[in-house]
Amino acid sequence: MDQEIIKAINNLVEKFAEETISLRRDLHMEPELGFAEEKTAARVAEELEKMGLEVQTGIAKTGVLGLLRGEQEGPTILLRADMDALPIQDKKEVPYASRREGVMHACGHDAHTAILVGTARVLSGLRNHLKGNIKFLFQPAEEGPGGAAPMIEEGVMKEPEVKAALALHVDSSYAPGEIALGTGPINANADEINLTIIGKGGHGARPHSTVDALAVSGQVIVALQQIISRMVNPCEDMVLTFGKIEGGYRRNVIADRVKMEGTLRTRSDELRAEMPGLIEQVLNGVTSAFGATYSLEIDPSYPALINDPGMAKILEDAVGQLNQGFHVNKDFTPSMGGEDFSYFSRLVPSVMFRLGTGSDERTKCSAHNSFFDIDESAIPVGMKIFASAVCNYLEGELDGKNRNEGEKSKTDSFPGQ
Repeated sequence: MDQEIIKAINNLVEKFAEETISLRRDLHMEPELGFAEEKTAARVAEELEKMGLEVQTGIAKTGVLGLLRGEQEGPTILLRADMDALPIQDKKEVPYASRREGVMHACGHDAHTAILVGTARVLSGLRNHLKGNIKFLFQPAEEGPGGAAPMIEEGVMKEPEVKAALALHVDSSYAPGEIALGTGPINANADEINLTIIGKGGHGARPHSTVDALAVSGQVIVALQQIISRMVNPCEDMVLTFGKIEGGYRRNVIADRVKMEGTLRTRSDELRAEMPGLIEQVLNGVTSAFGATYSLEIDPSYPALINDPGMAKILEDAVGQLNQGFHVNKDFTPSMGGEDFSYFSRLVPSVMFRLGTGSDERTKCSAHNSFFDIDESAIPVGMKIFASAVCNYLEGELDGKNRNEGEKSKTDSFPGQ
């Protein structure tokens, strides 16, 4: 990347940093839940229109897409931010704390949105130097039920056709200026389990005349964990968790049914496909042994997010070229969490990086917590990395060897996608 472009990126980020931090605080004070991000979307659209971008609104209900066309011909890259908040009470004592009872940005999506708006400002200032197009995508409902897939269904990857995608996620376990980056599947396939154990109810003093669904459900929970410890290759990453169990009527009544809700997480697509059969095998054995039956539904949710090696290399090079002392931490532990940027990663070479935002006791609080906050000095860091990675990509850095290696890696590791 040309040194003059690097200098321009740094200068433009410094110019817009305070404005972007202010936007983040505005969004933090007015959080909105998934598919209800109406004020957030309106604010984003207003900011993009001020830059002269081509703006679409109402995509997948509240999604927004801004298109910046460069002065020169070239490919189109998509940058994504999620906009939704969580149903959590904000307990921070800061001037920009949430004003909405029981709703807060506890996962940093306000920062994601602000950083992407700020990046759009920076890249708009470089329009004359851009060899291609940039789509700025602001997505609803990442926390569930998911806004990426419906936005894709409504055509955000087309006209012009998107060739690559980029995203970030704030991470309080890393310091500002530190970027965590991995390749391959960095998040898990996340599937939902709805299971009902069906027995025969009766009096608590006459258990021999019943089939105790509560007792059977306990056996089921223990037995299903044996899949992980004894039926699956121990080198595989997976989690099977039941987070909700409902059953019973009163202390002296044996329950006739128990409803259980859980989550199944895998990083391998092959294991993901195998797991329903293994679960059925165990359920058949346990319930029949005690005279019970069951009803099972496994609903596929977000697929694993795959970071393309070629795109990761572009990002890493961009961080180094900025010459700002930022550090790329490649000692990255993949997460078993779900992330619906994964839908983009299954269509085009993509990368999501972790942006360090934790510097003290306040900002090192984990996500999905009532006290979650970020060190806002990370916001201009995110803008610089986004902008420089885009410029690197549009200069053709993913052509040839890197692109071929990235596509080969993705195909070989996950056949049939």
